[in-house]
Amino acid sequence: MATDTRDAAPRPKRATRAAGRRRYRPLVFIREVMAELRKVVYPGRSELITYVLVVLVFVSVMTAFVATLDFGLTKAVLAIFG
Repeated sequence: MATDTRDAAPRPKRATRAAGRRRYRPLVFIREVMAELRKVVYPGRSELITYVLVVLVFVSVMTAFVATLDFGLTKAVLAIFG
């Protein structure tokens, strides 16, 4: 039984190799980066000071916690295996 090609759906055209590949263009990339940097909202002086203090306090607290945990576990291991 032969198939009739007139009733078949048309096959999509194959994309050429150049159409599927984007060329690397450094100037376009730099323009896009500059456009994105213009959209950035930078913090003011008071916000920046607040953020720095929050980070310093958090890091100090976590350092104290890890140091205390390390000291306690060291004492426990030395007491057990002595």
